[in-house]
Amino acid sequence: MTHDKLETLPISRDTFAQLEIFKNVQFEKLAGFLLDSKVIEAPTGTILIDPDSSEQKLIILIDGSLEIKLESKGGIFSNIIKPGHCVGETAIFNNIKPSGVVTAKETSHVLIIPANSAMAMIRASHELCLNFLQILSQRLRSNNQVVCEEQYHIRCMEEFAKVDPMTGLHNRRWLEEMYTREMARSNMGNFKLTAFMIDVDHFKRVNDKFGHLAGDQVLISVAQTLIKSLRPSDMPVRYGGEEFSVFLPGTTTDNAKIIAERIRQNMENTNVALPDGNIVPVTVSIGFAERIDGDTVVSLIDRADKALYHAKKNGRNRVCMNAGDEGLILF
Repeated sequence: MTHDKLETLPISRDTFAQLEIFKNVQFEKLAGFLLDSKVIEAPTGTILIDPDSSEQKLIILIDGSLEIKLESKGGIFSNIIKPGHCVGETAIFNNIKPSGVVTAKETSHVLIIPANSAMAMIRASHELCLNFLQILSQRLRSNNQVVCEEQYHIRCMEEFAKVDPMTGLHNRRWLEEMYTREMARSNMGNFKLTAFMIDVDHFKRVNDKFGHLAGDQVLISVAQTLIKSLRPSDMPVRYGGEEFSVFLPGTTTDNAKIIAERIRQNMENTNVALPDGNIVPVTVSIGFAERIDGDTVVSLIDRADKALYHAKKNGRNRVCMNAGDEGLILF
């Protein structure tokens, strides 16, 4: 190639060497393929690649920044292209229409290479192929990281949606999923399973006398005492209002009675100190029932609930077992 032809090239040797896409690539090896290329200044918002157009071209960013936006059923995804990198290569490699919109995020200078010239350059330079692979793999890793982070945040939001923000216990939404799973496991393997229903005694009086903030503090204290009174395998839930539920896998009625009484005593020994100096005594009533063949989550909780209300009608601060045909047994 003569010196005169080099002068007609859209970019200089120095600019060529500074672009990451041309790292370790000999300028003379590709210079001739750039004769029909051009450098343009793209003001902010300029559309450089449009899916509505079938034109294929490789765009290399010299300075500034470009944004790729791709619409799919999952929403709109975007990516930022930094200087030295390229866009449009996927459409060229696959000989398809561009899939995303590429715009100038700020005033940028870009090198535009026609598709046929870009393919010829790739065939002519092994180093350029490696650079394309490296840049594409970097972009893929970056996109994968974004996807993983988004999935993580989605999982976090899903978990947050299953947690009662006041007490920190799981809520009814979690109950429906996990209790159903535990019930199925228990039914399939004929494993022991007991359910508690727990209600804070005279909770309305607390709200009426001390206010709803005091009521909230009582619920938080009850949740904390409940967790301390249970085993790691037990599954406490804020059922709603001042009611709590617990599934106790692998637990017989004899063991459930011991655990329920421990909860009742620990609650009875709990006094909630309010910021204004008032002390609120706390007691709970507990009803429980053991799984029987054919039980569902609803039927088991319903039997425990009947035992709970029997305990409340008989003085509160009591434990009651629903023994099925044997009736309701107070302790």
